[in-house]
Amino acid sequence: MALAAVANNFEQDSPGVDIMPPMIFYTCLAFGAVLDFFMPHDFALLSRPLRILLGLGLGGAGFTLMMMAHEKFKRIGTNVPTNLPATTLVVHGVYRFSRNPMYVGGSAFFLGIGLVAGSFWMMASYLPLGLYLSFYVIPREEAYMNRKYGDAYRTYSRQVRRWL
Repeated sequence: MALAAVANNFEQDSPGVDIMPPMIFYTCLAFGAVLDFFMPHDFALLSRPLRILLGLGLGGAGFTLMMMAHEKFKRIGTNVPTNLPATTLVVHGVYRFSRNPMYVGGSAFFLGIGLVAGSFWMMASYLPLGLYLSFYVIPREEAYMNRKYGDAYRTYSRQVRRWL
């Protein structure tokens, strides 16, 4: 019985997001690639060199931001997975500009890949990922952080935007 209480307390001390965002990221990206393979549809709004240049810039910036945020968590010693407890409210580094720099960076990286590939379907397949983050993951994380850190998190939330 004590083990069940410990397990229940552990579940409450996390945002409770059991399907990790990277898994949804890869699934959506693969889905877009499969659609592009079977139903090619070029992203013809930009010339190929410009599209590749913009995609590399956006993707590179996104990857850098995502890794900076991830490394900040690691250096401080707090958990990255969304089903584990937070040990520290991180408000420094890239977290001064966004409450979710890993998701901002991951989103930019995803869209950059779609631009470089010139794939309408890869770009469009970001939509389920964006919806998952916006309407499931982030609200659960914010509710958890509000419970765990109270006024400190509410102050931080008023000072720093959710995305950018």
